[in-house]
Order: sequence, then C-alpha cells, then structure tokens
Amino acid sequence: MVVLHEDWAVRGHAMVIWKRHAENISDLSEEELAHFWRVYQNAERALLAITKADRAIMLKLGIAVPHLHVHIYPVRESLDRTAVMDIIEGRTREPRDEEFVNAVERRLSAGRSRGL
Repeated sequence: MVVLHEDWAVRGHAMVIWKRHAENISDLSEEELAHFWRVYQNAERALLAITKADRAIMLKLGIAVPHLHVHIYPVRESLDRTAVMDIIEGRTREPRDEEFVNAVERRLSAGRSRGL
C-alpha cells in the first residue's frame, strides 16, 4: 500500500506500507520482498516525475509505529544534509495541495492497472 504522509514535510512525502504485520524487510519471503520493491519502485518513479525532484530519500525506522513501512522523500539534489534532516525530522512543512494529491493518486492507479 502507498499513502501520502499527512505531515507534508516535503511535497510528495509518502510511505510504502506492508499490509501484513512485519517489522523488518527480513521478515518477508523472497516473493513478498520482490512485490514490496516493485511497489516501492513504482511509487518512487511516480513521485519523482510529479514533483520534478532529482532524487528520493528512503527511510525505514519503525520507531513510532513498529510495522514495516518505508518513507519516500522526493528532494532536489541541491539540498545539503542539514536541509534533508530538517525534512526528515519534520522541521519543514509544505501546504497541502489537493490537485497534487489527485495527480499522485491517478499516477499510482495507472501503474496498478498496468500491473506495476
């Protein structure tokens, strides 16, 4: 499952969430892992295209919610470590944009319909 994160630390902050309870990627079978990464890859591609970001920061913590989920933060390549850490630690916030949300949903739905 892919969801846009509600904190809007950066436009396009999303999470890929494993539906069955697991805390670690190592808890998945090889087939499950392949599926998880296909979903992640499709989500990352969509977010990079829609946001026109240069790269995606990937983060897996599981501290607040001990369930397997990976954060995707689309960012510009010009950001330095401090700026990226400000995003990850929630010290930044962008306004929610419903048109953007709808564009992401359409893009991810199109990927699902193509079996991605």
